[in-house]
Amino acid sequence: MSSQQINDSKQFPAIPEGSLPAGFAPLAYPLPIPLLEPDFRLVCNLAQRIPVGPTPTGGQRNWIGIADGWFAGRWGTGVVVPGGQDNQVVTADLSTKIDTQYLLKTNDEDPAYITVHTEGWRTGDKEVLAKLFDPAQADSVKPNEYSFRLYVHLETGDERYKELCTGMWVASGARLGSKVLYDAYRIQ
Repeated sequence: MSSQQINDSKQFPAIPEGSLPAGFAPLAYPLPIPLLEPDFRLVCNLAQRIPVGPTPTGGQRNWIGIADGWFAGRWGTGVVVPGGQDNQVVTADLSTKIDTQYLLKTNDEDPAYITVHTEGWRTGDKEVLAKLFDPAQADSVKPNEYSFRLYVHLETGDERYKELCTGMWVASGARLGSKVLYDAYRIQ
C-alpha cells in the first residue's frame, strides 16, 4: 500500500487545514511509510531480581542481571555474554519501563562484539502483569495477553557488522519464567 493510499483511506490522522505550510499536508506531499523487516531473535536467561527501592518520580526500581543467552538473525548468530543488565522501573499498576544493556558475541571464527541497548514498556492488565513477576507463573501467560514493546539500538566497532550501527529496530518481547525473548524488526 502506498503512502497516497494510506492517506486517501483516512488511516493517516486528520490534520487541520492551515496548520502546515501550503503543499506540505500529507495528501499534498506524501512520504514513504517505513516497513518492518524481521531481523533477529534474542533469548536471555535472567539472574535474580534485586529490588533497589523507590524512584524519586514514583515506581520501584529493580536490577536484573543477564546470566547468558543466544541470538540468531539475518546478519549472524552467537551468544549473549553474561553480565548485561535490565534496569527497570515498575509502576503502581505493574507496568514496567524496560532499559537493558546486552553484549553479543558472534559465532565467527574471530568473534565480533555488538552492544545492544533496549528501551520500552511492558503493559497490560495488572493481574496478568503480576504473573510475569513470578517465574513459576510467567510461563502460563501468553505473549498476546500483554504488550512488551522495545526500541533497539545496536553498535559495534567491527567493520564486518558496521551496518548495524546505523540501523533502527523495534521489537516485541515476552517474559517466560526466568527467560526473556524478543523478535527485533528492522525499520526500512
